[in-house]
Amino acid sequence: MHLQRTKRNIFRGLLMLLAFLVLVIIGAQWMAKDAIAGFLKNELPSGIQLDYEDIEVNVLTGSAKLKMIALKVGTQDSLRDGTAKINALEVVGLGYWQFLVHQKITLRTLYIERPILTYGLKDKESDTTRRGKHPLGSVQALEVGSIKVVDGDVTLYKDQSDSVALKLDSVNIEISDVATDASRIVTKLPVTYSSLGFSGASLMADLGPYETLGVSKVEIKHGALVISDLALKSKYSKKELSWHLHKEHDFIDLKIPELSFENMELGYSENKYRLRTGIAVMKGPDLELYRDKLLPDDTERKKLYSEALRELPIQLDIPKIEISGGHIAYSERVNTETAPGKINFAEVSAQILHVQNIPGKKVKTSVEAKALLMNEAPITLNWSFDTQKKSDAFLASGTVKGFNPKNLNPFLESNLRVRARGDIQELYFTVSGDAVSSLGDMKMKYEDFEFSVLKKDRLRINKLLTAIGKVFVNDGSNTDENGYRYGGIEAQRDPTKSFFNYLWLNVSDGLTSTIIGNGKNERRKK
Repeated sequence: MHLQRTKRNIFRGLLMLLAFLVLVIIGAQWMAKDAIAGFLKNELPSGIQLDYEDIEVNVLTGSAKLKMIALKVGTQDSLRDGTAKINALEVVGLGYWQFLVHQKITLRTLYIERPILTYGLKDKESDTTRRGKHPLGSVQALEVGSIKVVDGDVTLYKDQSDSVALKLDSVNIEISDVATDASRIVTKLPVTYSSLGFSGASLMADLGPYETLGVSKVEIKHGALVISDLALKSKYSKKELSWHLHKEHDFIDLKIPELSFENMELGYSENKYRLRTGIAVMKGPDLELYRDKLLPDDTERKKLYSEALRELPIQLDIPKIEISGGHIAYSERVNTETAPGKINFAEVSAQILHVQNIPGKKVKTSVEAKALLMNEAPITLNWSFDTQKKSDAFLASGTVKGFNPKNLNPFLESNLRVRARGDIQELYFTVSGDAVSSLGDMKMKYEDFEFSVLKKDRLRINKLLTAIGKVFVNDGSNTDENGYRYGGIEAQRDPTKSFFNYLWLNVSDGLTSTIIGNGKNERRKK
């Protein structure tokens, strides 16, 4: 009898304990749900408005889930009001004790399902990040083991309009070991993390009134960035573009099947962001450029590449860029009577070393490139400069071999009203210069070289000017014992033109000196 009474007492005690535990769990569920709801209502940074359809909390698993979220963000830096619609946001492994007692949020996983984000860009940037509540509210620190974003979309709109500035679909993100605290959240790099995975598709960016950028896929994995099917294109056809322009501006059509960067690393120092990468590889770039020379000149000053790198708002350090399988075509419209002439460079390959602007880093940026001029003649270019030198000093050299000038006649006839024939067996040039002027030399081995000057219709030969030209142009005879003729180079840079225009001025001056001058190596005489 006593044993039965004892068993009944134990059973009642267990029932009471179980009921108490259930009440504790229900109370904890209610307290946790109320605490999270209160945090979302009262502790979010100013300018953020959050609404949701339902919230589920499980204190046993340390999880919480918000469903059908509508988020509105007020003005921040360069963004106008933004909105986000999220199917579900779930946190797993929430440390309630840390959250309730120490104002510290610790999560094992933050899962964001199908976020659709839209933002509007402001007219001008303003610094509003420090106004109102602290970004973390009363929370002192945040630690998340893993953040996963699944199948999101991002759209940025232009200022005061509904035109799309940038759009990216199918965004998937996974970040590990994310952490921040009250002091770090207000810095330029507000969070730390151990690894980042990212992928997105169908990127479209509006680059201004004339060009757009498109990418079929972008992916970051193990610190490497891979961009697939990049396309930078003019918004209009060549003819339509001229209608929209009030001064010269290139029509561009650039396609890059694959562009990759190894070991990307972003940092911040000396009041600048810093981007370091490993080797970059560009496969199969195809570039077409066209310029309507009938439009007024663009008289804005053009920076040389050394100055442009030096004045970037970000510190950049890329040790090597490898380019293979490229193609470049350039054409100009200089009159209304004939079709634009075109220059082609096939099988373009290059190695670009030390693309950097790190203060105090004493290493030159150098380019070694080769191609086939007009799809047949091997051509090379070697070029180097130091971004630290404000004189923008550079050294360039190049070669052309086995070139028949008549292959360039469509371009020469349209642009220069001349027609050439002969055989350029070898051409070498070296140029040393800066942002103001340059000096150099050239040597050529050629045979039966001749220019014919055309009339304005570019169909008939101007016999008088052609005859006068033959008096001055050497056909390739009167050479040294090795068959070379020599010429000097001296050029003044037009600061309203690009570096490649500057380089052409040097080559053009060298050609003129070599085929019209005495052909002797003046340097050897000295």
